[in-house]
Amino acid sequence: MHEKAAAAWNGQLPEWVSELANLADRDGLNACARRLGYSAAVISQTISAKYPGDLSKVEDKVRGALMGAVVDCPILGEIGRDTCLSWQKKPRAVTNAMRTKLHRACRSGCPHSRLKEVKHA
Repeated sequence: MHEKAAAAWNGQLPEWVSELANLADRDGLNACARRLGYSAAVISQTISAKYPGDLSKVEDKVRGALMGAVVDCPILGEIGRDTCLSWQKKPRAVTNAMRTKLHRACRSGCPHSRLKEVKHA
């Protein structure tokens, strides 16, 4: 996969794509996809420089899960960027105070959020 990535990215292979390709070579596409929370197709398309979606989200997941990128969460403290993105996708759970706090923080101006800001009553 690494050779495929180098060719697809025209010799301008970003470091995070190189890490992604190395993981895919080592563990296989399906294991790589499971680890990052994406489908094998998304991983393959990213490595091949053909992914039509938001590459910056994939990059953030790779940097968090494989390269140790962290953010300072206002609720949880220092967490991996990939963990931050995973929390953002979770729905509010009124039976869990921590999930409610995270749900609100992710939607109320957190600088790490990729979600649109919403107003809370």
